[in-house]
Amino acid sequence: MVTTGGERTRVIEGGDPAGSPIMLLHGWGASAYSFRHVLPRLAQEGFRVAVPDLRGHGWSDKPRDPGFYAARAMAMRVVDLMDALDMERGTLVGQSLGGAMVMDVVEAAPGRVTGAVLLAPVGFTRIGRAFLFRGTAPHSWFPRRLPRWVVSLVMRRIYGLRAGWQARDVDEYWATLQSPGAIDALMSIVREFDFTLRAPGPAAVLGSRLRILFGELDRPIPLAPALAHARTFPLARVEVIPGAGHVPAEEVPDEVARVIAEVAGGTPETGASPGAGP
Repeated sequence: MVTTGGERTRVIEGGDPAGSPIMLLHGWGASAYSFRHVLPRLAQEGFRVAVPDLRGHGWSDKPRDPGFYAARAMAMRVVDLMDALDMERGTLVGQSLGGAMVMDVVEAAPGRVTGAVLLAPVGFTRIGRAFLFRGTAPHSWFPRRLPRWVVSLVMRRIYGLRAGWQARDVDEYWATLQSPGAIDALMSIVREFDFTLRAPGPAAVLGSRLRILFGELDRPIPLAPALAHARTFPLARVEVIPGAGHVPAEEVPDEVARVIAEVAGGTPETGASPGAGP
């Protein structure tokens, strides 16, 4: 547990403490468990990998203060975590909501991000459901506790055809949603976070060290408009993963880890090698 500003965050770490730093940010309603397959692959390559439960998620604290779940506040929390972990600079990887957060960190603290990988990111197409419920009271449409079958249904909808999930996977996500304040926090994110399109301008500092991956069968993120917006980012490499859904890190971890290692380990232009320090 990492404590900064009186707020506790659970962080899972692995790899070489002297390796090139990578931080992995999960999506809405998830936890560090999302990267259970990717973390060990990157650790074996010699990278230093940190995976937090984001504010309001998993086993991290779930503050109730107004504004704590706004986009900039969430981004600056990531910067605070980098400070606490002595990650002066590093590669950021974001899944879904975490993808939008990566772009927000790039804009707020561009010198801290050496490369970025976005996996089915929010901020590249309109998320209709988020706008629909932004004006409602936090519990007017969502229960305070979720039955396990709801988590199972969600997983069935977000996976594509490349992989399946086990009963334990459902249990891991369901367990964290039973923690006090979990549903309050998720509803606060829906109400406060900025789900609109991220502008390509701030990402220019990354150049070709920005990779954007979408699943061919992603239901929450419509592929055509998301691709159109992603292609407005100068020099970014945009890819579609055949047969994958909304959670590529869980469905095709080998492919995802390879892309992350390419970005974090350097390119022929930078001359860096995998696992080398920044």
